[in-house]
Amino acid sequence: MVQRHKPMVHRHKPMLQRHKKVCRVCQQGLKFDYKEPEALRQFMNRRGKILSRRITHLCAKHQNWLATEIDRARKLALLPYEERP
Repeated sequence: MVQRHKPMVHRHKPMLQRHKKVCRVCQQGLKFDYKEPEALRQFMNRRGKILSRRITHLCAKHQNWLATEIDRARKLALLPYEERP
């Protein structure tokens, strides 16, 4: 007697709806300026490092712009390179 396999039933898991990341700069029209260090601080952690795109939810273009403005502010000593806790 030949055993027949049961036909495979594909059970799809319900798709999780992921929250689509939207760049805050593109959506809200934020502007980065090295002369406004307090506005730039919201994209830095307590130690003074720039937060990643995963956390800031910025697109690559605006993340690079942010890094450039923070770097300019650091060179003018408006922002620290590193803060010690």
